[in-house]
Amino acid sequence: MTAPYSVPRRLGARLCSAQDAAALIPEGAVVAAGGYTAAGDPKAVLLALAERGRAGDIRGVELITAAQLSPQVEDALAGAGILTRRAPFTVSAEVRERANRGQLHYVEASMARMPRLFAAGGFGVPDVAVVEALGLDGEGRLIPTTSVGMTQLMCAMARSIIVEVNTAQPELLLGLHDVYEGPAHAGTVLRHPGQRVGRPYAQIDLDTVAAVGFSHRPDEPAAPAAPTPVQRAVCEKLLAWLDRAFPGKALPPVQTGIGGLSGAVVEALKASRYENLAFFCGALQGGMVELLAQGKAALLSGGSIVSDPETLAPLRPLGGGLRDRLVLRSMEVCNGYAAVSGLGVLALNTGLEIDVFGNVNASHIGGARVVNGIGNGAAFAAAAGLSVMLLPSARQGGQLSCIVPAVGHVDVIHHDVDVVVSEFGVADLRGLDDGECARRIIERCAHPAHRADLGRALEEALRTGGHHPIL
Repeated sequence: MTAPYSVPRRLGARLCSAQDAAALIPEGAVVAAGGYTAAGDPKAVLLALAERGRAGDIRGVELITAAQLSPQVEDALAGAGILTRRAPFTVSAEVRERANRGQLHYVEASMARMPRLFAAGGFGVPDVAVVEALGLDGEGRLIPTTSVGMTQLMCAMARSIIVEVNTAQPELLLGLHDVYEGPAHAGTVLRHPGQRVGRPYAQIDLDTVAAVGFSHRPDEPAAPAAPTPVQRAVCEKLLAWLDRAFPGKALPPVQTGIGGLSGAVVEALKASRYENLAFFCGALQGGMVELLAQGKAALLSGGSIVSDPETLAPLRPLGGGLRDRLVLRSMEVCNGYAAVSGLGVLALNTGLEIDVFGNVNASHIGGARVVNGIGNGAAFAAAAGLSVMLLPSARQGGQLSCIVPAVGHVDVIHHDVDVVVSEFGVADLRGLDDGECARRIIERCAHPAHRADLGRALEEALRTGGHHPIL
């Protein structure tokens, strides 16, 4: 196995600083940046690229990633004014504002489809792939760090590669990766959530490596916020319903998204009666690491582990056994329809708002102004064994209902939502027609201050006729 923080001797002449590596990226380049969900991205080189932008040395960069980059990196690149295109997902306020003002082309794509779109040339041929590594050997075996994403695919397609070896990433990551690339880029069926189907490294062509640099920049995960009273209430309703739906001590593999409510779900599972939990996610949270270290969780499988060395420290006592309990996968598997469907995943996702039929808007305020992107919640909902949508009934102290007659932007269609949970109750929609779904969501999940208005809007729509009663 590749030694940590190693670089092959034949690349000695290409060792350089982050600034010199960034200088190799040409004007108007298509840049494929490694990392996934703000973990394992090449921070030093991309920050140096932003410095070039602020100095007026480069413009017109098209940035393609597997998911969002670290906030400080993405904000710096967008703030430098060098980005003309960004795909497929972001949580950067700088990117969001420029996209909403029409100052850059923000291209949303489901993460389940992203590897196929990228491989098909939907974003062009990358001029350069910039990736973070724990080490690289003379056979071209590159060890990723805290994520896999599309590292293998990016390096195979790019005209040149810049490798950033990050000595701040811990050695215990060695052997945890499962790098897989299928011919259709659609993932593969797994027999169990911990099954490995790839290699513990990415294979790259050393002749295409233009530069190698070293950095010492740990990932910077956001400090988890304590769950709010409303989030705790949503989780209490969820756990009470799960107790009826799964009366034993086992759950199917669990998927959660990102954000405060998803973190609250993980906190709630800590105190639940369920044992040997398995998580099959895009991004693995710090709270899941705690569950694994405590023995409450038996397995973590995901595309990234949003963490830092201190957060990972509790896993060190697991030693060599950690490989059997923690898998960092390529995104085409951790987000793939085949794996999610085959494992019968329990998908627990969130949104900005949901309409009375179950359609979910997860990305756009008012249906027009982007907040982040579609991510992979829609794909998990479509392929899951059981799709649950969690959200508060209202915001702004109950003044703004999160349950509306019709959403202005649809990320998850109502056909892919089995159960809706708010702090007021649970609406199981399975086996119901559209009108029945609407009544159940209003009666069981809507905020009391808005139920009457929602009910009147539904009744008015029903009088107009049609199978899907909407005004």
